Amino acid sequence: MNRLLGTALAALLAAAPALASEVKIALNGVNDPETNAEAAFISGFEAALEGTEFTVSVFPSDTLGSERERFDQVAQGLLEVNLATASTPYGMSPIMRGIALPFLFETPEELDRVLAETDLMELMNEPLSPNGIRLAGVTYIGMPLGFHTRDRAVTRMEHLQGLRFRALNAEQLAYIEALGAAGTIVAWAEVANAIQTGIADGYLNPPNSAIRTGHTEFLRNFTQADITPSTRIVLISEDWYDMLSTEEQAQIDAAIEAGLAANRAWIDDWAGIVEERHRAAGVTLSELEPGERDKMVAATRPTWDDVMEPEHLQAYLDALDVVRN
Repeated sequence: MNRLLGTALAALLAAAPALASEVKIALNGVNDPETNAEAAFISGFEAALEGTEFTVSVFPSDTLGSERERFDQVAQGLLEVNLATASTPYGMSPIMRGIALPFLFETPEELDRVLAETDLMELMNEPLSPNGIRLAGVTYIGMPLGFHTRDRAVTRMEHLQGLRFRALNAEQLAYIEALGAAGTIVAWAEVANAIQTGIADGYLNPPNSAIRTGHTEFLRNFTQADITPSTRIVLISEDWYDMLSTEEQAQIDAAIEAGLAANRAWIDDWAGIVEERHRAAGVTLSELEPGERDKMVAATRPTWDDVMEPEHLQAYLDALDVVRN
């Protein structure tokens, strides 16, 4: 979306006679809970608000602008809830980079425990709250990240040499290169063209990504490597939330919890059918050979120090000690 159109939409949101009970929620994707885990969050969120004074308005597929534009709208109080990519707040809250460190969390459930049982989310919110934004939770778009490739199945780390992967951001690019592959940052809207024209040979995403987008037509291999949980985040407007009554805040808190539970249930359901869907699409499913994931862990470990401030990385390691011991 161009800047002029994004500005116009923001002005429209500001000028519209907002309903006191309206909750606008935006996402990057279709609002279809059958195919989209974030839409499942919205379904659970909305259902929990039935019988209250709140009404939910959903804005799918970047209709309110880009990730950065929606982030700014939350900060300005123009948008109440935004389902965002986890990297969007990195500049404001650098500690959030730890969510996507390769091979840091053994499972998504471990990340959930860290967020629930330690003060890590508080630390993430410290620089966000004064700017009108609150991190309210982490959603998942699928199972943990693995290797989607066009022509070559990956079962050993050496198979990554000579491949070029689409990278989401500089942090992911760093660990792609640490694994011995090349990388190129490509916007998601351009990924299909990049792979079909040879700019990239694949990407690191959860297994359902290629199925959901139809990329299985040209990404013919998938290897589950459990690189990192497939996270996105729930951001809410701090100014809007602060203006709610205590009862209304409790209703929104409960709706967020219901949305997160619906998102996890969606992931559990999908995990049972994703292999079947891949095979039906003609995708070759591979596993890493014994010891190969350990090699990848060792190769990418130095990138943690490159990406994170020492005190921020230590906060994650301390939080993991709490849940593992």
